[in-house]
Formats: sequence, C-alpha cells, structure tokens
Amino acid sequence: MQKNSAIKVTNLTKIYKLYKEPIDRLKEALNPFKKSYHDDFYALKGITFEIKKGETVGIIGRNGSGKSTLLKSITGILTPSTGRVNIHGKISAILELGAGFNPEMSGMENIYLSTSINGMSKQDTDNKIEEIKAFAELGDFIYQPVKTYSSGMEARLGFAIAINIEPDILIVDEALAVGDAAFQRKCFAKMEQIRGAGTTILFVSHSESNIVSLCTRAIWLSNGEKIIDGSPKLVTGLYMKNSQKKQIDKAEVKKEFLELEKNSGKKDETKKKVSKKQKKLEIEEFYDPSLKPKSTIYYEEKGARISDVKITTLDGKEVNVLSHGEEYLFVYVVDFFNNFNNVQFGMLLKTLNGIDLGGGVIPSIKEYVSVGNGQYTVQFQFTCLVNNGVYALNCSARMMVNGDIKILHKIVDTYMIRVINQKLNTTSKIGLVTKGRIVE
Repeated sequence: MQKNSAIKVTNLTKIYKLYKEPIDRLKEALNPFKKSYHDDFYALKGITFEIKKGETVGIIGRNGSGKSTLLKSITGILTPSTGRVNIHGKISAILELGAGFNPEMSGMENIYLSTSINGMSKQDTDNKIEEIKAFAELGDFIYQPVKTYSSGMEARLGFAIAINIEPDILIVDEALAVGDAAFQRKCFAKMEQIRGAGTTILFVSHSESNIVSLCTRAIWLSNGEKIIDGSPKLVTGLYMKNSQKKQIDKAEVKKEFLELEKNSGKKDETKKKVSKKQKKLEIEEFYDPSLKPKSTIYYEEKGARISDVKITTLDGKEVNVLSHGEEYLFVYVVDFFNNFNNVQFGMLLKTLNGIDLGGGVIPSIKEYVSVGNGQYTVQFQFTCLVNNGVYALNCSARMMVNGDIKILHKIVDTYMIRVINQKLNTTSKIGLVTKGRIVE
C-alpha cells in the first residue's frame, strides 16, 4: 500500500446466503452430502478502488446497490467474503443513527463511551467536550438518556462526536439526511473545513448536488458492482440519466463515460484569448463558435425529442456570450411522437462544476399542458444576472404520472454561455425565468 493511500479496496465481494425457509439452514448444516439449500446473494461483486489521502470521494447509487455494505466492510463491521481492505489512518464513521450508542445512557455519557472506543483518553475528551456539546446543540438534553432522543437529535450527537475525534478518515453514510436544513449546512461546512485540513472523506449520498459540491471524485454502485469512477459531475450526470432503468448496461455506460471524459479533458477552447474583433463587442452579446460544451449527456427518448437548442436576443439573434443585466430567450424545439397529458418543460443554469444555479418550468411548477403528436417550440425569457464566467444549461420535457416525474427527453449540458459583466459594482443574482411560452 502506497504511503499516500488512505483506503485501498481490492476485489471486495460480500455474499449472503438466502434461505426460503428457516428450517433450510438446519437442513443444510446437517446434510451429510453437503447439499445446498440456499441461494447466494452478492451484495458486493469484486469492488476495487483506491482513495488517496486528502481526497473526498462520494458514493452514489439506488437503495440496495451495496453502498452501506461497502462502508461497513471498510470500517470492519462486516467481514468480506473475498477481497481485502487496507486502511492507513484513524477512521471515524457515521453509518447508522444511534450506532454505538447505549440508549440507557445519557448523551454526555455516550460521548465519553464513543471517544474511548475511538482511542481518545478521558483527558482528550475533556478538552473537546465543550466543542462537541456546542456542535450538537442539544442543550440540557445532553444529560438525558439517548432513548428519549429524536432521530435528528441522534444525528446531531453522532456527527458532533465523529467530527471532533479529528480522524484521518471520515466516513459518512446517509444518516445526515434526517437532520434539519440548518444542521445539514453546518455539517457540510464542517466537512469542508476538515477537508481543507487534509482529512480523507468517504461520503454516501442520494443527492447528486451534494456530491458535486463536496467531492473530488464519485463512484457509482449498482447491484453490488462499481459502474464508473471519476469526475463527480460526469458520474452523477450519467447516474441521473439511467436512474429510471431497472437494468444498467455497465459496458454502455462506461463507454459513454470514457467518451465524455475524453471530450472534457481536451483543451478548453473557452479560455482562449478574446480576439480583437470580440473585444470590440464585449459590451454587446455575440455568438462565439468555439464556445461549445464537451460533456453533453442525452437521455433516452421516451416519446419526445429535443433539438435546436439556442439562446437568442429578444429580436431573435443567436448568442452565447451574454451581457450582464440584459434579457434573453432560451429556446428549444420538442417533437412529440404521441399524445401526452400533464407535460412540463424545463431549463436549468449550472456552473461548469455542475452546481445548480436556477432555472424555470413552463407552464409553472404546479401547472401542466397537454400535447399532441407534433412539433412545439419552447421559449424561456430570462434576465442574465450571474457574475462573469462560463455556464452550462440543461433542458427537458417531462410529464407527471401518478405524482411521479417521467422524463420524456432531457439533455444535460446542451448549451454553454459566457457572461460579461461590465458593471463591476453590480451584485450577482440568479436570473429567474420571467416569462415562458409554448408555440405549437
């Protein structure tokens, strides 16, 4: 294991024996011919990866994909069926609410219990106790039995202890999802802080935005297998694209990922020096043909196809270099191949790292339209109020089915823009859609 390696997982497999009837376990144990009465369930299948010291790695996947099993194998709670896990450094983990807590003991007593299990002396805990109490924000409940705590209170206490042990490696499962919004923001701010100090973080979440904003790498698991490992933006983008599929074609996804990775790794043409002709036009919007996204992801067409995506001025001139404070139209064409009810059209503005900034829905977030077999033009009118920089846009056509969203077609990173702000004293805001319409 290399010196700069924090976690190394090699060919990790975890198999559970599934019995149809409880008696089958006894039959199998006593059978003189070693007859099998069980089916093998592979919770993990040959997982291999390495995390360097100081990296923040996110793991994403649907429920049952093997995320928690992987974390429990890394922390030593579960013993792998085959394979190895090598750890270099002190681990602190938040895997399940209340894990390791004695429900009969008070929160204060559980702090000393948990820190001692993690190798801290009483004196070290005494020095940290006020910081732990302040982070947990439990007030006098810190002296009450943990069995009286709500799930959110357990999350506060668990995270406050784990984060203040000063681990070399912090492992966080989806436990933080139960906390309120303010506490979650506080936890993520703390994780940013310890990440900056060099702590390795392994983070499981269903939230692609959290993984994109916090992590330097992402790993997608499905049915116990590692599908892809790489850029958080590309991994989460392909995960969301395939999230509604029952079966994932690993080879097809990996091929698309490698192509996107290859394109995004090319020299960024958007950073070229602006030509003299362009400098003269900086105050006005114009179209830069070199400003094209290299990470476009096309969702499967399910009765609709989006095309002819562009941004124009209000008088119809296509542009991708925009002037701060001006109004524009985000336009795309949708061909429908069937009749659909409860349809909406969307746009989303993002940073190049994949952080959502804002967007809109037509006709509105709680309204829908019916469409027939044919072609429709969608127009979003918006005011550009973001700071100088380069941004990407998504567009989508979707419908509501029994309260769930069904994507008819979606394109991620379909269009790229550069914003020029000549008024340096203006405040950056998100340009929300002010008007929208559909033209049949």
